[in-house]
Amino acid sequence: MPATVPETSLPSINSVPEVVNPIPADNPIGAILLSKRHPLLLRADFSRVSELVSQIYLSTQFQPIWFTANRSEKNLNDLLSILNNASNDALNPANYDVDHLKQLINEPNPDSAAVAGYDVALTVSLVRYLHDLRHGQVDPRDVEYPVHIAPKPTLDLAGLLKQYLAAQTLTEVVGQFEPKTKQYQQLKQIFTRLQQLGNQTGAQEFKPGKMLRPGDKHPHIVHLRQRLRDMGLLDNNSAADSKTYDNDLVAAVKKVQQQQGLTADGVIGSATAALFNQSSSEKIAQLALAMERARWIPDTTDGPMIVVNIPAFELWAFNSVDDPNPLNMKVVVGKSPSNQTPVLWEEMKYLEFMPYWNIPKTIYEKEILPKAANNQGYLASQEIELVRHQNSDEKGGGSYLRARQRPGKKNPLGRVKFVFPNTADVYLHDTPGHAAFNRPRRDLSHGCVRVSAPEQLAEFVLGDQAGWDKESIKQAMSAPKTRHVTLKRAVPVLFYYGTTFVDHQNQLRFYPDVYGQDEQLKKALDKIHAPTTASSTPNNQLVMSKSTDVGTNP
Repeated sequence: MPATVPETSLPSINSVPEVVNPIPADNPIGAILLSKRHPLLLRADFSRVSELVSQIYLSTQFQPIWFTANRSEKNLNDLLSILNNASNDALNPANYDVDHLKQLINEPNPDSAAVAGYDVALTVSLVRYLHDLRHGQVDPRDVEYPVHIAPKPTLDLAGLLKQYLAAQTLTEVVGQFEPKTKQYQQLKQIFTRLQQLGNQTGAQEFKPGKMLRPGDKHPHIVHLRQRLRDMGLLDNNSAADSKTYDNDLVAAVKKVQQQQGLTADGVIGSATAALFNQSSSEKIAQLALAMERARWIPDTTDGPMIVVNIPAFELWAFNSVDDPNPLNMKVVVGKSPSNQTPVLWEEMKYLEFMPYWNIPKTIYEKEILPKAANNQGYLASQEIELVRHQNSDEKGGGSYLRARQRPGKKNPLGRVKFVFPNTADVYLHDTPGHAAFNRPRRDLSHGCVRVSAPEQLAEFVLGDQAGWDKESIKQAMSAPKTRHVTLKRAVPVLFYYGTTFVDHQNQLRFYPDVYGQDEQLKKALDKIHAPTTASSTPNNQLVMSKSTDVGTNP
């Protein structure tokens, strides 16, 4: 119960508390912050980071932090260096007005109104960069495909900035905001290496001009061999000058074909040949998309973790970040385009052995009810029963009939499901039919993820839980009754969409864009790229005073 409040402290029933805005409108800096627009920046609207920028100036009582009486040239140079190096993380320095900021910094004898404008311009650009680096340029909740990942917790940017500016070590602030996940760091290493190599495609294009079969000879085979070495699929002991399409090459090509959803027969036709002609610039563009997605992932802690890479149709279960031998298995994911498995980050809370399948209303009405209408005994034959479900008071009370399928061989959830409560109502589960795991492309489900090795996954999840071993798990998966097992330690689960992905052997893999999400992400990124309508000269000064005409908030 809440503590009793003395009557004397209660506000009058008719009183309306005065809303006090801590940002002063009659202050030049405050006026810019209130408008959430800055005419000196190519992207004038800075509303996405306005709260962070306001917190910084709130701590200085809305006084400049860069253009002070004893301004630090080192801090200013460090700021430019940080923004200039944005490309190291696949971010565009132009999006942070770095060239324009150089002019502002070097502008001679600006008046106080101009100083306010210049100061806020520098701060907005830095905050934009750090925010993009930590959270991504695109908010994943704003894209058109299903995403269920909560934003990362914000850092005390105002406090950190004050600390590093005072110590004149501003460049060190970047490390606080750079994503710490292993996937991001691996992608960045490869991205840096490819940038250094540049585009080297033209001199060694692999264009055989005809179909190649195992054992064929062709002068371009030497280029194919080098491509496969670069991809980490062929060791350096392979004869570099051989023009024969030998067994080692065939095995490596089959792996690539399988990854890309092609028939893994080792025959090189036009579609397979195209896989080996991707230029460095094309790979860099793919890596940039992958790094953007990796920024959405929460910073992981050491311990067990499960990752499903949707376009790879694979699951990995790691005991630790550096686990050299993770559990790996094939999976079936949601069908494109109507039943996409969402991108999500949740914690697995429990398992259900021999589970009931609570049939979603849409599946029942569209798929099961028409069959039942034509066959009176259909529900009984499929062991489907109708049960009354009571709504909670929070949902308005009342009850309704719900269809569910009893545990058994006909149940599509198989013998175990792994549950991590989420708003998309998806989970990992076994399946009675395993033929689909032999297909190269496995987007076949209604959205949940079917696993090919449920017993091994159960062993992984229950590995440190007393009373569970291979035998007890096997018994639970064949018991006549449902058994609910709560995990003593929740296991993080990531459903990830990585068409460009670094595996646990530090090898870069490319997978088919089965849901078309790469193109959607490209469009979202294109929308935020800096326009070119703002003035490029510092003479376009802000004149701020008590009578400043502040633009309306976006």
